[in-house]
Amino acid sequence: MAQKILITGFKGGTGATTFAVWLGRALAASGERTLIVDGDDKCGCAEIIGNCRDRIVYSLADYAKSACRAKQTLVSHPKDANLSFMPTLGLTDFSAVKRAIADVDGLFDYILTDKTGESCCDRALIVTEPYPASIKSADACRSYLTDGGIKDVALVVNKLSAAAILNGETMTAHEIASLLHLRLAAVIPEDLLIAADRPKPATVKAYKAAAENITGKRESVFNVFGGMGGVNGYFKRKLRQKI
Repeated sequence: MAQKILITGFKGGTGATTFAVWLGRALAASGERTLIVDGDDKCGCAEIIGNCRDRIVYSLADYAKSACRAKQTLVSHPKDANLSFMPTLGLTDFSAVKRAIADVDGLFDYILTDKTGESCCDRALIVTEPYPASIKSADACRSYLTDGGIKDVALVVNKLSAAAILNGETMTAHEIASLLHLRLAAVIPEDLLIAADRPKPATVKAYKAAAENITGKRESVFNVFGGMGGVNGYFKRKLRQKI
């Protein structure tokens, strides 16, 4: 039986879908059979980020109409053999998500649901940015999830910059997690190139660390302060202030 993890957040733009896709890639790279259930029924954002939007043949909208089996909706990632997507394009009856996940449960080790299928999930990861509006939204999301019965809720701090922390612009990831009374599951550094599918080496390491933390292989999270010491770190901080 697969471990089912809800990837979510109340505030738009925190990068929850991007996190779900790259976490899925990291899990798949480590040998875990991974499924991402895309909750975007309008444009299939997870499949777009995963570069397999044009591979979709059936979605859960077809499954809900009994036009196909749940397994036929699966979209294989072109590069990661252990990674698949389940699109919800055109879906109106989201009760089909729970049935479809149950149908394919035995095929995967991890099922990541992107803002959908809450009732199926044993665990949840709230994705937040290190800024007040996002942190407040994460707190509301935590209350919603725990009140709804998901007790294992952890935090992902996304788009975190060591320079911003050192300049006093944001809190550290551990401070944010402490403020929200949540276990810190992952820290992902600020990376403007990830949207272009060209993540920095540090970002790839951060997702690997997140996958290892989530699977229980390690307890620590990625350290965004690497390379920020000395003269080079000083110039990095000053450069960030200019852009």
